[in-house]
Amino acid sequence: MIEPLRNLARRKLRTALTVAGIVIGVFALTVLGAMAEKFNALVEGADRYFAGRIAIVDKGAASAGFVSLRPVSTELLSRIEAVDGVRAAYPVLEMLLEDISGPSFDFPPLLSGIDPAGGRWASLGLTVAAGRELRAGDTQSAVIGADIAETKHLRVGDELRARGERFTVVGVLDRTLATTDKFVFVPLESAQRIYRRTLPDVLEPRVETLATRLEAIPDDLAEADAVAERIGEKVKGIRAIPPSRILAQLGQASVLFNLVTLGSALIAVLVGGLSVVNTMVMAVSERVREIGLKKAVGATMGAILREFLVEAALIGAIGGLLGIAAGVAMVNVLNGMTAAQGTTIFVVTPRLVAATLGFSTLLGMLAGIYPAIRAARLDPVTALRST
Repeated sequence: MIEPLRNLARRKLRTALTVAGIVIGVFALTVLGAMAEKFNALVEGADRYFAGRIAIVDKGAASAGFVSLRPVSTELLSRIEAVDGVRAAYPVLEMLLEDISGPSFDFPPLLSGIDPAGGRWASLGLTVAAGRELRAGDTQSAVIGADIAETKHLRVGDELRARGERFTVVGVLDRTLATTDKFVFVPLESAQRIYRRTLPDVLEPRVETLATRLEAIPDDLAEADAVAERIGEKVKGIRAIPPSRILAQLGQASVLFNLVTLGSALIAVLVGGLSVVNTMVMAVSERVREIGLKKAVGATMGAILREFLVEAALIGAIGGLLGIAAGVAMVNVLNGMTAAQGTTIFVVTPRLVAATLGFSTLLGMLAGIYPAIRAARLDPVTALRST
């Protein structure tokens, strides 16, 4: 390892410029990759959240997936539970925690009204880091996500003000890096009272029947699509969305986002790889006599090949480490700028760091293959005669 480093140090400026090309590409890959990791975390959290339930919205609602913009009546629950294959059905009432004043690159905080009775809380699949879960009989109580607790500086026992109501924080959820970090869970009755105030006066539904979504838990998850179809046939005026459709929509969005984001970064990294090729070709040209001498005293083609491949891999690895460090620093700065608004746009994961470093090292090695083969194939006699 000492000799390859010594060889790279022979032309310090050229090596530094080549490493800088890798650094720029890896920097872009790290920052955009961290954005993709955040989006993937949101998708994975939604996968866990909706994997075992059928979302039911009003048939005429303008909706995207499971998010409905029109209320659905809780009076339909008994009819839904009567459908063959349905174990239980619950109402959910969700709305923005606060008005959005400008564009945001993150999931907005939500106020989610639920009825914790009958095992409803357990079906959420969430764990509490401090305090307790919502319980039957709670009135003005709230369980908040980790991001809400951090940005609003709230702990168990503190008061949370939301939509003109005051709630006592009884629990703080474990961080999931998913959308639920921005949820405030409150008793359904409290959410219904708040939601009623947002509806036009021409709509006069009973407060206790308000929900934005109903959720049905199937007896057998493998039969969820068939159960959703039966619900749609038996209960008129609603649309039943099976988890497979929700997860497919999320998966498509994730694939598209990752391709666009990482594709842009890979272009920058590949440009850096071309600079490695140029540097190694020049290194071979400058060291022709040295290569000839090594082969004359017994160095094999494999030894010469390994020497130049290691040098190229070192350029990729050094550039990768510096690029990752610069990318992580930028991510921390950008996250710090948006932290006050409760927004985390980037997430740097061990998977991202390992993949980026491995890719930059492999890229350097691949870029060095042609120059290394050229060096290994040099005829020692011809090389020694060269000037």
